[in-house]
Amino acid sequence: MLLRPGGCSSGPCRPVTAIVLLAVALLAVSGCRGISVPPVPVLQSAAGANDRLAPIQIDRIVFNLTRGQQVGSYRGGHVYTGCGATLSPEPIYWKAGRVSADDAETQDVLGDALRGAGYNVVGPSEDLFVDTGSQAEFLVGGRVDRMLMDVCDEVSMMNARWLGTQSGEISVDVTWQVYSLLDRRVVLETRSQGFAAMQDGMPDGEVELILRGLAAAARNLAADRQLHALLRQDRQQLAAAAAPTSADPRTQPAVVLRPVALPEGALSERMRRVQASVVTIRSSRGQGSGFFVAPDLVLTNAHVVGGAERVRVVLLDGRAIDARVLRRAPNRDVALVQIIQGSHAPLSLRLEPPDLAEEVYAVGSPLDESLAGTITRGIVSRYQRDAEGFELIQADATIQQGSSGGPLLDAAGRVVGLSQSVLAGEDELSLGINFFIPIADALLHLNVRIDGS
Repeated sequence: MLLRPGGCSSGPCRPVTAIVLLAVALLAVSGCRGISVPPVPVLQSAAGANDRLAPIQIDRIVFNLTRGQQVGSYRGGHVYTGCGATLSPEPIYWKAGRVSADDAETQDVLGDALRGAGYNVVGPSEDLFVDTGSQAEFLVGGRVDRMLMDVCDEVSMMNARWLGTQSGEISVDVTWQVYSLLDRRVVLETRSQGFAAMQDGMPDGEVELILRGLAAAARNLAADRQLHALLRQDRQQLAAAAAPTSADPRTQPAVVLRPVALPEGALSERMRRVQASVVTIRSSRGQGSGFFVAPDLVLTNAHVVGGAERVRVVLLDGRAIDARVLRRAPNRDVALVQIIQGSHAPLSLRLEPPDLAEEVYAVGSPLDESLAGTITRGIVSRYQRDAEGFELIQADATIQQGSSGGPLLDAAGRVVGLSQSVLAGEDELSLGINFFIPIADALLHLNVRIDGS
């Protein structure tokens, strides 16, 4: 909120005006000391018209200003004779300390500025039931370290009454951080400045000035070569995708898998080999599991990858590999992910459904990446259908959040299904009622077949 308390040294004080930021930023006036606003050059965006850049989402702006710090000055004046022509300046002090703004208006203003500069900005959709922000690979946030405002508080030339409109100038210094949702860390910190001038006054003009100053800083951020290089990483390889992942897999050419021989040796030896072929999947939605069905293909749930184009596949030894989502069938909650480099041992698949009371094993990364390769044992409890009419395997092999997309195996080490969901009690602990997608149905909905089948 922008606030003018009583005790103004010149001219009548006027009511409080609201600033649409999810923080209470208070500005006060007293005394008689002005402030000058230095202009900032406008930089050219580093993004080209044909660049393929990773999707980013605006997260928040933090005002890192000290309580009591002067951030500008008000000058009263007639609209036609110019600001400062009749009244002396009144300094503006920041009264809120460190506050954060993560409201929709701020995100929209900054997002529009970067989008207009050629960057791939995603965020909440205008469709109330679709969140395109789940496609983001990076979050962008800013910290305002300095803000200077020269605000003209406009007065009527006819009767010297305050009009309730403001114009003026602003400059801001912003430190930006870019957070990778796939690496789960800040991968870039950089700075930019912004300058904005508003010639025509408007109600709550100070608010508009702040938003325009932040937008100008965001446009100058677009010129940062480090940011541009970061968002172009592996874009050329991803551009080689044969078909858009939004396409129905049934309209795409079939993916043909080579048969994989049954694992040999004792159960413990077979399961150790299985563990090496089960992966953790990092996406903008969080963490899930998956497993290799071909040397470069990983099967998982559609809800694990969400709407992302790219994910990170983490091997049992902790190595992280870039991967793209090759195809997905959200209605059956299955997706196929292709790693960009490397070759890995796929698991053997069994298309025939397991029998009731047959022993099965679930493998995945429940709750946390550090638990990757966790194996649980149970039996097939029953078969049933979900709300969409799709068949599910119910088993008491324990799975938790993060297990989604991991394999369900028979005692021979062959995949018979993949983990999908769990029925939990009020304490969110598993009740031993867990659901798995039959592997044959998963492959069918992705238009994947085994050579010779």
